Amino acid sequence: MAQPMTWWLLAPLLVASTAAAQPQLPTRQRQDRRAALPTTSAEPITEVYVAAGNLTTVAFNGPLDRDSLVVDRTRFKWVDVGDRLLALEPFTDLGPGERLIMQVGFKDRALPAKAVIAVLSKPDVMDGKVEVDRRANTPEALLAALTQKEAELEELKNRYAGSGPPSLALSEWLHKWLRPIEFTKAVAPGDSSGLVVRESIGYEGTFSALVTIRVRNLPGQKPWALGQVRLTGPAGAPVAVLSVQMKQEQLAPGEAGLVVVETKTPPWTAGKDFSVELVDARGQRRLFFNLMTK
Repeated sequence: MAQPMTWWLLAPLLVASTAAAQPQLPTRQRQDRRAALPTTSAEPITEVYVAAGNLTTVAFNGPLDRDSLVVDRTRFKWVDVGDRLLALEPFTDLGPGERLIMQVGFKDRALPAKAVIAVLSKPDVMDGKVEVDRRANTPEALLAALTQKEAELEELKNRYAGSGPPSLALSEWLHKWLRPIEFTKAVAPGDSSGLVVRESIGYEGTFSALVTIRVRNLPGQKPWALGQVRLTGPAGAPVAVLSVQMKQEQLAPGEAGLVVVETKTPPWTAGKDFSVELVDARGQRRLFFNLMTK
């Protein structure tokens, strides 16, 4: 008569069966390396390789402006800017061919004035620490900065000074095909800014575009004054902001106001969302949300 198999003989088999049933996570080699910021537009953009569940730090040889970071924060579990360090941890790996473009400015007056970095995931490797060399004030960097400033100057020359409806007509910003575009919104989870977005509408003009955002400071909150607005396009690239205005100097508790953002090109694309970040003057209360055309 066969004897029943004891539990201690079955245990290794059960453990092996359970381990075989669990999906195997991709094996990545963690690396530390050095990189350099490009000094001309012809050079490739600096890349940083991230992985879900892992923290990547980017160290710069220049002082960072903590309030200048432009990135889609809804994609990251952890984003932090220090004096010279940038820390990143994504919620999930980025998809094949997906690149998130982020930028952060420097505090000093050296050039280049900001770092633009492409964040992506690779199946075989991830960055633990990347030391980024900012080759400041090289002839190439100075020439690139001069070219950019000349382009900005030409843009300003082509725009009329003044405000109000007459200036829009005189500048030919208005045209007969102009139609307002209403957006739907999605606020990032875990928001604690004390602000809500009532509505948002876009206008595409001849030389620029407008994104209007009606925001309300909730009752019981401290007064809120607009500091900065950052926009990120559907592909993760920062949107060039020409001007930001709000009629009130600050919003009292329970008060609503209209924020008007002028961009060089429309940040919206049909069927795709773009990100908006509202930051108060002290950089402490930040509201993140995505907008999409209806």
